[in-house]
Amino acid sequence: MQLSTIFAMTNKQQFRCAALAGCMFGLVACGGSSGGSDSEVVAPSTPQPTLFSLAVSDAPIDEAISVNVYFDQVELVGAAGGPITFDVRDENGDPKMIDLLQVQGADFEPIVTDTEIPSGEYNQLRLSVTDESFIEMESGTFPLRVPSNELKLDGFSALPGFQAAYTVEFDLRKGLVDPVGQDVILLKPRGVRLVANDDVGILSGTVDESLIIATECAVKDDAMAGNAVYVYEGVGLDFANLGDDADAFEGDTEVRPLTIVPVNFNASEQNYEFVAGFVPEGEYTLAFSCLALFDEPESDENAEEGFALQTQDEVTVVATTTTTVVIE
Repeated sequence: MQLSTIFAMTNKQQFRCAALAGCMFGLVACGGSSGGSDSEVVAPSTPQPTLFSLAVSDAPIDEAISVNVYFDQVELVGAAGGPITFDVRDENGDPKMIDLLQVQGADFEPIVTDTEIPSGEYNQLRLSVTDESFIEMESGTFPLRVPSNELKLDGFSALPGFQAAYTVEFDLRKGLVDPVGQDVILLKPRGVRLVANDDVGILSGTVDESLIIATECAVKDDAMAGNAVYVYEGVGLDFANLGDDADAFEGDTEVRPLTIVPVNFNASEQNYEFVAGFVPEGEYTLAFSCLALFDEPESDENAEEGFALQTQDEVTVVATTTTTVVIE
């Protein structure tokens, strides 16, 4: 399923809500039905529920062949009356499995669809991940573990009568960690974002081949590996301050990327393409690197460690639309 499908559904829902609001306003302005008096007592209306939907998408990494995550429960915490739990297992009681590498860029996989929830404030969304999860890499297959078997994400406001459609965006470059001395791969919350579907857009573009085959890229064994676009929040940024995929630390002067997306060769179009889905509306700086394979998420790399950026472009992302960029 494509993010553009979500946009179309969201726009239709907004139209229906706007039309309903207009009808309601017209009734109030006209005083309701004819023959009524000002002293009539109107019974309070029942609060409208919110339609909640949740999907999963991914910004991938080069090293993985498949990233198979098993989900069994979604929990919303914070509304009056206690947590709301959704069992997302199938009819056989098996957890829902999603290979994150199959839902890259603007693609997504729904796990909760148009389900009524009470309107109000939810301060946290919890996504339960089972021990059946695993990752397949060129070096072998390893268990995939989440701390406490639960991803705890930000909450949201559920407005009465509206759709609360959200997507859990996994950035595997940030989230996957290979702990020393352990035969498992960890998936940490640092690489996971919860985004509202009607607040995000798509960044899509191409990278000129001259950047792929530049002299500094010759240190790689495979010219197709390690090509990526780094997406930073904000514009007017100093190129020297654009950092790699390390966690910010005390006294850090570098800007860390919101997300990093791979650049892949499209044989039919004969060009190098990238897609960043679920990017919040706003202004961004993009930077390309053919040396992203030397960027380790747990440490801070620079030119001495073989990592460097090659370009800098500024773009504006508009919600529910696709912004096209040519990097050259």
